[in-house]
Amino acid sequence: MQNLIQKVAFPFEVDEVTNVIELYRLGTVANGYRAGAITFPFIDVQNNVRAIQVKQFNEANHTKGTDFLHSIIEKHYNRNNTQLPEWLEAYTKQDKKVSCLFGEHLLKKFPTNPIALVEAPKTAVYGTLYFGLPECSENLIWLAVYNKSSFSIDKMGVLKGRNIFVFPDLSKDGNTFKEWEAKAKDFEKQLKGTRFVFSDLLEKLAIDTDRNEGNDFADILAKQDWRLFRKEIEKEPPKVQLQTESKKMEMVVIVDKIEPIKRVVPKQSAFLMEKNEQKKYAEIWSNEIAEIEQFFSNTTFPKEPMKLNDCSTILDVSKFIQSNLNVIKANNGNRTFLPYLERLRQLKNILTLNN
Repeated sequence: MQNLIQKVAFPFEVDEVTNVIELYRLGTVANGYRAGAITFPFIDVQNNVRAIQVKQFNEANHTKGTDFLHSIIEKHYNRNNTQLPEWLEAYTKQDKKVSCLFGEHLLKKFPTNPIALVEAPKTAVYGTLYFGLPECSENLIWLAVYNKSSFSIDKMGVLKGRNIFVFPDLSKDGNTFKEWEAKAKDFEKQLKGTRFVFSDLLEKLAIDTDRNEGNDFADILAKQDWRLFRKEIEKEPPKVQLQTESKKMEMVVIVDKIEPIKRVVPKQSAFLMEKNEQKKYAEIWSNEIAEIEQFFSNTTFPKEPMKLNDCSTILDVSKFIQSNLNVIKANNGNRTFLPYLERLRQLKNILTLNN
């Protein structure tokens, strides 16, 4: 965390780092074995601490040591020839220690936000620092599964009904991306109303060094100025230099106020993307509209008024759904009308959570 404030290429403000520490309840080992290491607590949706990962980083924020807090405590008792406490003895006998997502405790606090899912807690921290806290309902909640094999159905259950944007780590042959994408298709069958959207940006643009080292989204973000990811849409979008194997490509970062995801496209393709945008989004929306319509047809609505967000209260849920559906069907793919789709997404998430 000190690196983020002082030693990285683009240092963060102290307040920004402090907010992320509080959001994820990060800590440190004060002394003894692993002194100075950061602690990443895995806290479930019911606010129970399931595991605490302990990691040491070098000045470039690359891992140089990793452990778990229960293991450190156990070593302390063993070194002193002291019997383990009952809770620790029972805990060590569990088959799976990391049994929830990192950041899972945020799901109830931010019930309508879209999800960004990555492998490691460090990457979730970087994602939040670059793209902002989830206090705004359009912003992403950055969660982590722990490691490659932890992208599993037992952890995905808490994400039922949510939109999840997945950023797998790089691998030499792209196997991680392929494995997670195949798993996600199976998850969607088991978790009705859940959408996994995979970003292949790293797979397309990463250089061989990044692939061979299995670098992740955090490693790529760390090379960029975080301020570029916070700017409102401008007449001249900020430019980012991405190094490819053959040459440097000038890229334009297109930041959409409504959608939480930033799309990076080559400058020369920007005009073509704008021209074909409505057609492309119409195809994406059609599937989601059908899913939403089916969800609402199988859901019982509350008869009393219900709060959609801090600024909106729905007086008649049934009429609200029908009127918003009519608008997005009539304007399928036109992002001017995206707020109508977003309201239905929020309502769907709230009803799913309540059920």
